[in-house]
Amino acid sequence: MEGFLCFVGVTALVSFVVWQLIETRKAVATTTTETAYDPAQTAQIVRTAFGGPRAVLWTTASGPGTINMRRRGIHGGITMSITIAPRPGGGSRVAMWASETVIFFGFLVNFAGSVNGRKKAIGRLLEAAQ
Repeated sequence: MEGFLCFVGVTALVSFVVWQLIETRKAVATTTTETAYDPAQTAQIVRTAFGGPRAVLWTTASGPGTINMRRRGIHGGITMSITIAPRPGGGSRVAMWASETVIFFGFLVNFAGSVNGRKKAIGRLLEAAQ
């Protein structure tokens, strides 16, 4: 019985680490989406993804994007950068990525899941607004 519990514990730990690695890779990777809105309207829609109750968790930061938001947290949070560029045929292209991270144990990024959640929310907001 003790061997089985040890196996379950090790399996759970390995599964957690693999899950965190996947979340980290998704957060750091650039996600792009296109919308029919002009860049000013797109920026306004993107900013709503950080409003409401989430405004307590996210703060404006400096960074390479048009919009840069830092997730508040212990030991500093992750910075999400969003670049909004006009498309030649009209509309906008939105690129989102984690531009600044806090790394633990050499591979785990602090709040990577929060960035992935905001990426999905921004995509849904831009899609719903059309």
